[in-house]
Amino acid sequence: QLVKTHDLSPSHNYIIGSHPHGILCVGAFCNFITGSTGFGEMFPGIRPFLTTLAGNFRLPLFREYLMSGGLCPVTRRAISYLLSKNGTGNAVAIVIGGAAESLSCRPGVTTLILKNRKGFVRMALQHG
Repeated sequence: QLVKTHDLSPSHNYIIGSHPHGILCVGAFCNFITGSTGFGEMFPGIRPFLTTLAGNFRLPLFREYLMSGGLCPVTRRAISYLLSKNGTGNAVAIVIGGAAESLSCRPGVTTLILKNRKGFVRMALQHG
């Protein structure tokens, strides 16, 4: 379930931290890509982009499939583009724990890996 705690102005860009990772980031995918939880209605004028491993974009056709769904590589270059050169109203969702968090996935246990995960904070500070 997506719970709105604050309005997001379409005149700004945002980095959204999402967790836990899980096996396939189903929660993040459903919230930010499919529209099934009402993100678009809750945050009008905000375009969500979910980030994934850059290696996922190396396969022809799979790359286009990912991009058509609003996914982008979780690289400084891609995130910086969305936060500075792609206009406003962008929300970049990053599953902070990454692959390390997905590997520690266990039924009934939520493990968050945040130590040494500071790049998204630096990006937020850099882009205001």
